[in-house]
Amino acid sequence: MAFEIVEVNRKGDLKDFIQFPYDLYRGHPVWVPPLRRMVNKEFDREKNGYFKHADAVFFMAVNDAGKVLGRIAAFVNHNYLKHYDDAVGFFGSFECIDNVDVAKGLVDASARFLRGQGLDFIRGPYNFTSQSTGFLIEGFDQPQTVLSPYNLPYYEDLMEGSGLKKIMDLNAYYGDVLENYRFPDRFIRHYDYLVKKYGIRVRNIDMKKVEDDVRKIIHVGNLASANNWGFIPVDEPEVDEIVKDFKLLTDPEAVFIMEKGEEPIGYAVALPDVNIIIKKLNGRLFPFGIFRLKFGYRKLREYRLFGLGLVPNYQKRALDTLIYFHVFDSLYKKNARLEASWVLETNKRMNQALVKMNFKLVKKFRVYQADLKNWN
Repeated sequence: MAFEIVEVNRKGDLKDFIQFPYDLYRGHPVWVPPLRRMVNKEFDREKNGYFKHADAVFFMAVNDAGKVLGRIAAFVNHNYLKHYDDAVGFFGSFECIDNVDVAKGLVDASARFLRGQGLDFIRGPYNFTSQSTGFLIEGFDQPQTVLSPYNLPYYEDLMEGSGLKKIMDLNAYYGDVLENYRFPDRFIRHYDYLVKKYGIRVRNIDMKKVEDDVRKIIHVGNLASANNWGFIPVDEPEVDEIVKDFKLLTDPEAVFIMEKGEEPIGYAVALPDVNIIIKKLNGRLFPFGIFRLKFGYRKLREYRLFGLGLVPNYQKRALDTLIYFHVFDSLYKKNARLEASWVLETNKRMNQALVKMNFKLVKKFRVYQADLKNWN
């Protein structure tokens, strides 16, 4: 198959780049068409705060007739490099037809760009906020939940055929909160003891002060995850976008902040799976989609546990269990079902806890990496 790899420089090329997954997955029973308004902003270098600390280039594979066969983004995250200093660059936004030569061409273009930036490794897939990480390798029949990726089953073969190898798997668990696990009475009695001992309180996010509370969650998240594999700190330019997402996606009854006095020390975020609604919008938020999204989420039973953490000084003191209790108690009252993702395969404590609560492993996502020093 004849094709060429082209760098996306013109506005028209970017439009084709953005459009490609909508064409590739058209009619797919599981894939959820992302809202075009949000996708357009994601790739807008002026509007997406991520680009203030990252250098990125976009490539497409195009055949002789001008048809797009695949796409990829390669990027240097300078915040990540300050945090780790391990010479890792990233790729993401990968979509491709079932052709290993096309995939190799896209990966090769990205690898050469990153090596030209002085980096030693290429890793991915990540999107520009690390909210969407890895390729799905198990669980293709499972729903694509909010802020999680979906891809075609042959992507695993494309990655391996392009010279990339597994570096980490991430797990997703699923369970019915009503049918599965209830905290034992002895824990309920222990709850008051822990609250008094550490002088803490757990409250819901205040949507009237959503920006302040989101900043608290981000602050705790950055501290809590600082030593987690692959963690990329969130910085100031990204906060405004996250606040907007929270206003659109959040059920305040399922988001919690733990505080000691005025100091935030923990958080938990469970998001209603608005993908159930978004799937019906076909990527279009206007004119009526915004109302379906704003009011429809109240009827949802499906949730995703998106994040949970404690600052280091308060870890390993059973306080994470207090946050779990609030999340599960809230969702129990809603008769909810919950996906917990992502969980690093190396996080034995979290994996074991979810299994103990009768959650089932339903998906696996894989992150790939290759050494650029010998790339040819």
